[in-house]
Amino acid sequence: MRNLRCVRNAVRKIPADALPLTATAWDTAADSLICTFGPSESSAVIELKRLQDDAFSLIASWDAPCPLPELSCDSVLSLQYFPDTLTACLVLAGGDIVIVREEPLHGEDLIEIVGSVDAGITAAAWSPDEELLAITTRADTLLYMTRDFENVSNISFSPDDIRASNHVSVGWGKAETQFKGKRAKALRDPTMPEKVDEGLLSSLDDQTVTITWRGDGAYLAVNSVESEKRRMIRVYSREGALDSVSEPVDYLEGALSWRPAGNIIAGVQRRDDRIDVVFFERNGLRHGQFGLRLTPDEMKSWGSNISLAWNTDSTALAVCFKDRVQIWTMGNYHYYLKQEIRLNTSESLDDQEH
Repeated sequence: MRNLRCVRNAVRKIPADALPLTATAWDTAADSLICTFGPSESSAVIELKRLQDDAFSLIASWDAPCPLPELSCDSVLSLQYFPDTLTACLVLAGGDIVIVREEPLHGEDLIEIVGSVDAGITAAAWSPDEELLAITTRADTLLYMTRDFENVSNISFSPDDIRASNHVSVGWGKAETQFKGKRAKALRDPTMPEKVDEGLLSSLDDQTVTITWRGDGAYLAVNSVESEKRRMIRVYSREGALDSVSEPVDYLEGALSWRPAGNIIAGVQRRDDRIDVVFFERNGLRHGQFGLRLTPDEMKSWGSNISLAWNTDSTALAVCFKDRVQIWTMGNYHYYLKQEIRLNTSESLDDQEH
């Protein structure tokens, strides 16, 4: 891969008394950034703004009290902008799906709640072709909605989904199945693991749900905690059929990103002494990994919360930490740290393009 070159680096200061920045989305047609500010525990208000030419302009603002008593305030789970209709779509944890029209036609509202999920929403993601919205709910269901917000699929998560997996475990790695003779290590089958993972949860698991689509939009993967015991990655077809379930992986966290080329799904595994980016095939089987080279102190500080994102041509993987972004690339089946971008931890918006 060629070297990365920074083509723009700018810092936009956000006033200290402003609402917190909660989500961003690119308007590729206008080469500008759409941003949401709020809501927060102290102010149940959402502001939608456009950042262009180093200045913010207000598109809309509205009150957004959270309808769920178990949440201290509502939050923006997904922000998508459609340049063809000059429309922004917000999916809120409280259950509302809101569209904001920058240039509403006669008879249209500037702000409209086009749908609501009474149970609340845990994650949302639009398909790459922007024709299908996938939503997971607090009632452990997966919903598919069209661009017109018509519900076309309603799928329930179940512990029995594990039966969709074709993985076979005969107990290898457990103490009761091990030969203990003097030459046991030399005779051990090298194709079998020394330890079989049970899917134990990470001590820092935040119970988040993540949805990620394959680049062609034919499949999506959902990473969620199953029965408070283990993280399970479910793969569904675009039609809503369960395709596969991941094998148990100890200390797997909520981060998940499907490589657009379609061959692997990246996740994060946090052990006591290291953090690895682990890969899965579409059938749920593990497919390699690489370490992030963090010290124990770094794992507890800026490495305590991690998310993942591939670039559009599948050549680089961004590993996002609290105050920095690492860009990793692969060559000769080995992953290399290509660049590390330090972010300003003060109340500002960093904008870097590569």
